[in-house]
Amino acid sequence: MPPTPWYERYFTADYWTFADDEYTAERTAAEVAYLADVLTTHASGRRVVDLGCGVGRHAIGLARQGFDVIGVDVSGYALRRAASAAEAAGVTLDLRRVDLLGAQPPGWGLPDVDAAICVQAFGWGTDADQLRLLRAVRRLLPADGLLILDHSNVLAIARHYRDEAHADIGGTAFHFQRRYDPATGRSSGRVDVRRPDGTTAVLPDDVRLYHPTEVGTLLTRAGFAVARTDADFTAGATLTMDTRYVQYVARPAPVVASALDGHRPPTPPDPSPGSPPDPSPAGDHVPEPLDLRAAPDEAGPVEPALAAAWASLHTGPAAIQRARRYDLADPYAAQRLAPIVAAYLRWPPGRHLPPERVTAGAGATGLLHALARLGDGGTVLVDLAGHPELPGATGGQVRATSLRDPADAVAAVTHHRPVLTVVDRPGLLGPIWTGDQLRRVAQACATVGSVLVVDETLGAYLPPDQSAAPLTEELPGTVVIRSMSKGFCAGGLRVGYAVAAPDLADVVRQVAPPLAVSALALDLAAALLTQQDPLAALRDRIAQVKPYVEEQLIAAGLTPLPTDPRLPWLALPGEDGVRRILAARGVLAKEVPSLEPGGPPGALLRLSVPLSEARLAAFTAAMTAAAARAAGGRPAPADRR
Repeated sequence: MPPTPWYERYFTADYWTFADDEYTAERTAAEVAYLADVLTTHASGRRVVDLGCGVGRHAIGLARQGFDVIGVDVSGYALRRAASAAEAAGVTLDLRRVDLLGAQPPGWGLPDVDAAICVQAFGWGTDADQLRLLRAVRRLLPADGLLILDHSNVLAIARHYRDEAHADIGGTAFHFQRRYDPATGRSSGRVDVRRPDGTTAVLPDDVRLYHPTEVGTLLTRAGFAVARTDADFTAGATLTMDTRYVQYVARPAPVVASALDGHRPPTPPDPSPGSPPDPSPAGDHVPEPLDLRAAPDEAGPVEPALAAAWASLHTGPAAIQRARRYDLADPYAAQRLAPIVAAYLRWPPGRHLPPERVTAGAGATGLLHALARLGDGGTVLVDLAGHPELPGATGGQVRATSLRDPADAVAAVTHHRPVLTVVDRPGLLGPIWTGDQLRRVAQACATVGSVLVVDETLGAYLPPDQSAAPLTEELPGTVVIRSMSKGFCAGGLRVGYAVAAPDLADVVRQVAPPLAVSALALDLAAALLTQQDPLAALRDRIAQVKPYVEEQLIAAGLTPLPTDPRLPWLALPGEDGVRRILAARGVLAKEVPSLEPGGPPGALLRLSVPLSEARLAAFTAAMTAAAARAAGGRPAPADRR
């Protein structure tokens, strides 16, 4: 289980012993009066969510004035007290236990609300955490929604800040030890508690203290427009250096209209998997067939599938029409791809893949680059040997570690508490994580509020029914990426697609650019996928050749590392002796990063399996010639198997 956040260990019964003395009935009444006045004047309705509601001192007061209040807090103790206080007051509260800095917004499970308040509950996490929280609230509110955000002004606090303080309240002694760090803006330390019965407790304390300008900037970045600022719960009061509490009254900023809005595009093409797009009129001239020999040399087993896909497009004038097509009605190619992807990946019988959960992009690289925005400037956890595009674009703190084993991934997620976790399936060495293993990783991600991105760029080498995409049906916060490059030997199409869990579908669309795939490239990709398993011949060829190549390497004194037999590459340690053996045979290998944190670059070597007859013959000749030279004899005949 992940460690309990410090703020959950802080807001205990001991904390509330101290806080109850500070939050007097008179103070609470004045704050509730301010909140009720702003909400009545500016909110479009009376359903309000109290974020970080604590023991319900504001929620109960607002409920008394006729507001429908949902109280959310991480502290089970505080919520139990809020429930008892609400019952005693004769009001109804909808109380929910949620870690607002941990759970993803869809996981809050909140109904539609008209407004949100957040009073004395801002600053427990990092700046990235606060930004994510505010963006989540922005998505929660309607276009005419209202947010009242309160925070403690560091300017006023700094005037009276002391590293140590002591208080005795009702027989309980509190000793505060803390330090304010101007470089980070955080006040960190501990509170030692001695109860009347002699027992003790230690409360961790680690809060971010904000300058009002910093909070205003966070609100703007999160998509809010600040209507006004108030001082110390007094409407219209001007902020000063001595203002202890600052209230921001903000609304969701207007959303810039999409360039797609207002268009009346033609009817999109028939999305059924079996119907060829835009059939050409009879008598069209068919040009010379596309020369696919320019594709990578390994493409041989895939060439029939590519040729069949290309032929299905009815080249000629219809191809020109196809290149002109501009699918404004289907900007993410979802209507077109969803049924084809579902059939190709063997979607579970009786289950439907809604188009809104499919998003096409400019290859896996384009989709990963777009999904980097989900990092929101927070921590991103990636595999050391994974695809570099997403961590390179995130703008946050990247934690690269070995994620070969699901247990490693769970431990890393638990330790780093990332906003975004990216795993490659398969990775360089594999193995291919099973559904149960992915479920464990997804659960760990859900616990800390991390989006899980499963990059199946190399998953095309596996049978289609082994994709993790169908698991998005049951794993919230998960998105699986696949592409038409690599195994399809069609990387030039720049076509990839993401399949998102239902709770992430809208979020993915918010970061992925529309119209990222040309109509012509999409047609060819769809034609390939419609063939159901166009890479079967490639897998057969890999199964035939890879063991032979591995035997040749072993005969040369090398020890390949274990890799999944279905993947068209082998891995070797990047030791000097290995490099010398390969160099003596004229074999070039790709250097890859170390799979261990802190390891040197080039600690591993990756060799693509030579699949075509020509490359396999060249490899065999190189290996046997070197062996013959070492033995002083003539080269043995090439065994190309």
